[in-house]
Amino acid sequence: MTLLVSREKSLDTEIRQVEHHALVMLDGELDTATAAQLFEMFAELAREGIKHVALNLAELDFIDSTGISVVVAEHKRVESMGGELIIFSPRPRVRKVLEVTGLGNYLNIRPGKRDA
Repeated sequence: MTLLVSREKSLDTEIRQVEHHALVMLDGELDTATAAQLFEMFAELAREGIKHVALNLAELDFIDSTGISVVVAEHKRVESMGGELIIFSPRPRVRKVLEVTGLGNYLNIRPGKRDA
């Protein structure tokens, strides 16, 4: 008997940038299979001197520890440049993962927990 696991959803990304600001929109799943894609996008923003990043998670269905590590690395990068990472509109499931991991208080998530 063979167990076949198939992934239906990948990660779609869109970036809009102006000067030192970027809006990054994610749709799909941010996990071991797709985290490198986002890491490379963040690396390109770093090369371009982007230090203010808004990460829209309104369409993100899932995030795992690998995806979280990419987000935390980007948070540290922009903060070290005097910028900031703001996470917008995470879906309840994604917000729960961020809260359970203790990142709810570490990352700038909007709307805040009380506003959600």
